[in-house]
Amino acid sequence: MLFDYNRDHYKYREEFDEFPGIENFDFRFTKCTCGSTNSYVVSTTSRHRNVLPIVACDNCGTLRANPYFTEETAAYYYNNVYGKVKREGRTPEQLFDDQRRKSLAPFLDEFAGDFSTILDYGGGAGGKTAEFMSSGKKVSLHEVESNYSQYAYEQGITPYNEGTKYDLVVVSHVIEHLIDPVKHMTEIIRECCSKDGLLLVATPIVDRQRARQWLQHFHLAHKYYFTHDALIGLMAKLGCSLVKHNNNDSYLFKVGAGTDPELTSRSYAKGAQKTRLLVEAELKPSLKGLWRYLKNWRPLPHSQK
Repeated sequence: MLFDYNRDHYKYREEFDEFPGIENFDFRFTKCTCGSTNSYVVSTTSRHRNVLPIVACDNCGTLRANPYFTEETAAYYYNNVYGKVKREGRTPEQLFDDQRRKSLAPFLDEFAGDFSTILDYGGGAGGKTAEFMSSGKKVSLHEVESNYSQYAYEQGITPYNEGTKYDLVVVSHVIEHLIDPVKHMTEIIRECCSKDGLLLVATPIVDRQRARQWLQHFHLAHKYYFTHDALIGLMAKLGCSLVKHNNNDSYLFKVGAGTDPELTSRSYAKGAQKTRLLVEAELKPSLKGLWRYLKNWRPLPHSQK
């Protein structure tokens, strides 16, 4: 195991209770997005030192919190806890400005002629897509936190119109929060994407780092942590073909390509191999690791009776 809740020498972020009263809510064990239940434990702690079991899928290499929230627990968490914990003291204007500095316009510049309508799904204050309005494109927002969505509307972004299909749908740092990504991404593609439209998915990609750095990503709001290949395999399973990625966290797909079982299987196998190699490399005995262990070793308390 990479990270053990009972050890205190990791580089945690600020330590606080991510979900007060969590013991009163229900959790359940779930399958991976690839459908497999075979996995091995890589961590039992979040970056804020809350208990959070993280497993790696043997079949595709995706990491996931397991067990995790039920739908009811997730609904309570996002309606009553998440905003207060993760965005406390952050005004809609601040979020919008922060997002605007991470505008997606440069990444999509070469495809600007392929879309005129955009849906920012779960986009907070809409800052990442707001720049497109300056080129005459219509930007809409689907966001459950009303204080952020209202600010976006005041900037000229329009509310999501149920039943409307969009040329470009942006799902930026949303998929890792979903209880069932296969179900929810299928719904987004079916209900929001135009035929042969574009779908941008952004999410942290764990195999771009050494396994020792993964702890910075683990927190209660994230259920899934994808590898490069596992994400491509999942989207191929949903009928989306890769158009472009930025070697970081953003992937542009074409919808309507049809499912590709061979690509999915091949990608899953590569993802599983990469994850296991990264974990094994970190756990491999070394003089540096021995020194780190000895440096942080403390005698266990014992009874003299």
